[in-house]
Amino acid sequence: MSSLTGDEGPGTSAPGRQATVADTFSESGLEQQVVDLLAASPASSPQTLGMQGEPETNSPRVLHQPTVPDCVQKGMDRKDAALVVEKGTFQGKEALLVVLPDSSDSTRVTAYLMDATCVSRPSSGTAKILLKDSYARR
Repeated sequence: MSSLTGDEGPGTSAPGRQATVADTFSESGLEQQVVDLLAASPASSPQTLGMQGEPETNSPRVLHQPTVPDCVQKGMDRKDAALVVEKGTFQGKEALLVVLPDSSDSTRVTAYLMDATCVSRPSSGTAKILLKDSYARR
């Protein structure tokens, strides 16, 4: 039986290595995660323009823009409004997936997988980019 850390059994793990939860994000699965998150996010639909009517009242309600912590925004060096923000883990580190409109092509988005250590420990400084890629909007 294998564990979540991928250890093969007793005596095979490195001394002092702690068991970690399986990563939420992976390089190979990131595009599909971005597509799924965008599809589930009403704020990313251009036709809503940040407003959506309540079916039972027909009155508009404002949809909240995803919030990107300052230290993460500084690490990306972009001030655009995020389409999607998702917390998770990547390679055993606290991570934040931030999806922004592509600055040069409106048919694409740019996904930043950021080290989110600075969110819980501000003394760690500006977030570092763990992974960055551009994907087609679907």
